[in-house]
Amino acid sequence: MVFFIANKSRITCIYINAKVYGDAKVYGHAMVYGNAKVYGDAWIYEKARVYGNAQVYGNAWIHEKARVYDNAQVYGNAMVYDNAKVYGNAKVYDNAMVHDNAMVYGNAIVYDNAWIYEKARVYDNAIVYEKARVYGNVEVYGNVEVFSA
Repeated sequence: MVFFIANKSRITCIYINAKVYGDAKVYGHAMVYGNAKVYGDAWIYEKARVYGNAQVYGNAWIHEKARVYDNAQVYGNAMVYDNAKVYGNAKVYDNAMVHDNAMVYGNAIVYDNAWIYEKARVYDNAIVYEKARVYGNVEVYGNVEVFSA
């Protein structure tokens, strides 16, 4: 079973196994499906997708065609947007941002005030934190840590 929520020509889908609760909002052609959970004050909108066993919670925002899936978690005040993807067992939290076609996946962790953007890739067991900026055609992977001094 699928729930469709229509609001001024903006259809949103929440499939029956997915859970959206608390003050969370899903709108603007966004979809939450599989066993995904969206809760707290999280917002999913503008054609974003959250699926698989992914969890989005706290004050996190997922929007502008971004994808969060598999077992990924996005929480705190984190933002994922503009065609970015977070998947696998990756975690993005605190005030971190992933955007502009960037990807965070595998067991990677991005937190604090770190930004991943402009097609950058962070994966494997990489950790990016503090005010680090990873951008462009850069790949951060393996057991490496990137942070600002």
